[in-house]
Amino acid sequence: MCWIVNYVKRRICALQGSSVNISSEYSYPYNKQPKSKFWYKTKRSGEEEAEKLIEAVSRVEYHDNMKNHHNLTIKKLRKNDSAEYTFRLQQHNEGWKQSDLPGVILIVTDLRVKFTPSAEVTEGQRVTLTCSTSCPLTDDTNYLWYMNSRPLTLPENQTKHLVLDPVSSQHAGKYSCAVQTHNISSSEKTLTVKNKMGKWTPAAAAGVCAVLLVIIPLPVFLWIRKKRTSRQSRRTETSDNMEQVKIRI
Repeated sequence: MCWIVNYVKRRICALQGSSVNISSEYSYPYNKQPKSKFWYKTKRSGEEEAEKLIEAVSRVEYHDNMKNHHNLTIKKLRKNDSAEYTFRLQQHNEGWKQSDLPGVILIVTDLRVKFTPSAEVTEGQRVTLTCSTSCPLTDDTNYLWYMNSRPLTLPENQTKHLVLDPVSSQHAGKYSCAVQTHNISSSEKTLTVKNKMGKWTPAAAAGVCAVLLVIIPLPVFLWIRKKRTSRQSRRTETSDNMEQVKIRI
């Protein structure tokens, strides 16, 4: 029997902040019990040498409690955990044994809300919100949706898509999504809705007014002052004319 290493999954997509299990199956020649077992991490660029993963590191755990199976657990995943992972065995006074096949590709992604066709729409349009990831999540996933930080009541087994058809001004607000099996959510993104007359929703209009009030108070003040001065001037001229008429009379 030869040294053989295989992997349960060859490609894994996992959420940033979650935990992941990477599993291997191995066999070895009779009377050649492996002395050491380690996982190695290689950046996908291939420019760096493989890094041995030490179990003592707080986020890394080894599980070797099943015959001819070895699992690697990485907790609190970070973006820089995206890499290729290979399992290696070592027998007494011999080099490392590993599979000739590629290892397990791990891709760590975050959640993002995307609007189709746009984040600025008009009442009556169809809008699709997508809880987007950079790769299809490996685990079976149910999604949760939030509007203005409040959970939306949706059918069970909600998919990554939320459809608003037709969209109305009541749908305007900040949206975020989360994966039900993890306490991980996306950042909020704002959906702006105009009415059919081309006017913004009250919330959006209030924001525009606030900006205008900040930008143009000085020109408005000068215009009002000029107008008042002009009116006072006309009143003075009119008064003078009346007096002149009276004098003529």
